[in-house]
Amino acid sequence: MTNIFAKVIPILLLISLGQYLRYKEILHQSSIDEIKKVVIDIALSAVLFIAFINMELKAEYFLVFIIMFILMNIFYFVGGALNRINRLSHPLLPFITSGFTFGLLGIPLFTTVFGIENIGKLSILGVGHEFFVWLLFYPSMAMKFKNQKFSLKTVKEIFQSPLMISIILGMTFNITGLGIWIQENPVVNGFYTTIQYLSNLATPLILIIVGFGLKFDKKYMKQSIKFVMVRMISILTVGYVCKYLIIDRIITADLMFDYAYFTFLILPPPLSLSIFVGAYSTKEYEELANNTVVLNTVVSIAIFILFIVIKQF
Repeated sequence: MTNIFAKVIPILLLISLGQYLRYKEILHQSSIDEIKKVVIDIALSAVLFIAFINMELKAEYFLVFIIMFILMNIFYFVGGALNRINRLSHPLLPFITSGFTFGLLGIPLFTTVFGIENIGKLSILGVGHEFFVWLLFYPSMAMKFKNQKFSLKTVKEIFQSPLMISIILGMTFNITGLGIWIQENPVVNGFYTTIQYLSNLATPLILIIVGFGLKFDKKYMKQSIKFVMVRMISILTVGYVCKYLIIDRIITADLMFDYAYFTFLILPPPLSLSIFVGAYSTKEYEELANNTVVLNTVVSIAIFILFIVIKQF
């Protein structure tokens, strides 16, 4: 039981600290936005670089990358199919049932409990997701609400993303053996140690950011609850059908991978969803998307903590 509290309390305290900083107006949204950019471009990129440079790259992992990309598309089309049901119909539904807060919630939750040394298990799920989000998810939103057309510029932006660059570099260093050389060479090792220091910033800062953003709008609560229920049911159902029928036949039985997969599936939609909805659609849709993400974030954290408690027995 003591072990449970040791893993859960840091999550709750850091999120509470974020709430406190907002309540006392010690930090403002503009400051949080700047910190978030540092976290995404530097700290999270460092986490992913470390994860992929140390990961044991197996042939089946590359199949998982592809499968996860396909699975993200299935989630999107499931949302589109559910959108045909009158009681569920809403233009945002396909975007609610697809896309995950992989970096800004999945990584800090997972590493807090299972350790940074196991982040590779979660990271292999995130590669296909990142391609989906930037290649199809946000472009589809622009095409739906603003009638924009898909362009090669979108593909170029994917590979210019700090997160994707860190993944590619980490995998390249891993495959070529340069990763081992960097860690063993006394001079270059300073570079690697610096990246480790930066990666250690990610989890506490992200959880503080999450806590800062937890505020609800009662006006949209009913629709948000409906969205969260539809998302959790559809994603967990389709996700585990895919795992049992396909992924389990590819990946060797691995309990830590199972934990990572569960953690991934319970994550809320991207924290940036409301920003893109606001840019492409109406203010009302932006506020609804934000309220849904906040509610789903609370639900996801609660489910994750409950999962950790149950896992200990």
